[in-house]
Amino acid sequence: MPTPAPGSDCQSCGACCFSSLETYVRVSGDDWTRLGVEAERVAQFIGHRAYLRMTGGHCAALVVTAAPGGAARFACSIYAQRPQVCRDLARGSPSCEAEVLVKAGWASGGRHPQLPEPAAAGSG
Repeated sequence: MPTPAPGSDCQSCGACCFSSLETYVRVSGDDWTRLGVEAERVAQFIGHRAYLRMTGGHCAALVVTAAPGGAARFACSIYAQRPQVCRDLARGSPSCEAEVLVKAGWASGGRHPQLPEPAAAGSG
């Protein structure tokens, strides 16, 4: 997948949702309360602090699908309840641009590594 242009549609990028760090996104007490019933599914405690759960190198709340043509589409399953740090990351901001540049390495062969390989023509 080509590196998205800074300020591009978040759903065609998703760079900010990827990390191999278990402590990537801190979840505050207010965030936990806002998450409500979703908190146990998408967050976990490490020591005495809560963080969004990372699964397969990305946030557990991230839903990755293939759009027409095989391009990746990224959606947050907790968007309305997302933690404050996620709310504060404005599309096209210097922090957003840095996420895109730093994580450009996950582009491999025009496909995002979290997407399943497309079915071969004539199979299925």
